[in-house]
Amino acid sequence: MFKNEKFWYLCAMPGAVAGWIFILYGLLFPFHDKTVKILWLAVVFIWGIGHLLELAASIPIGKSKGIPVRIVVIKTIVFGITWWLPLKLGFISETR
Repeated sequence: MFKNEKFWYLCAMPGAVAGWIFILYGLLFPFHDKTVKILWLAVVFIWGIGHLLELAASIPIGKSKGIPVRIVVIKTIVFGITWWLPLKLGFISETR
């Protein structure tokens, strides 16, 4: 399953975008339920720290594949590990 390009493009990457939607929704319409608010804050915190670490990992991978740093940064910010890990492992093409 994880070696299938369709899994990454049709399941994992849309899941990463859903995380963005959750974060933006929480910014536009703050949650009043304490549990959901704590969950939202945890997602934002993990997203912030995680993406800094992911950028450090993804830039060398992208460079080794001949992808411009600008594209690597954008795709890593939008899709995170669901983009650079399958790229590193050769499960997806860098041309998309």
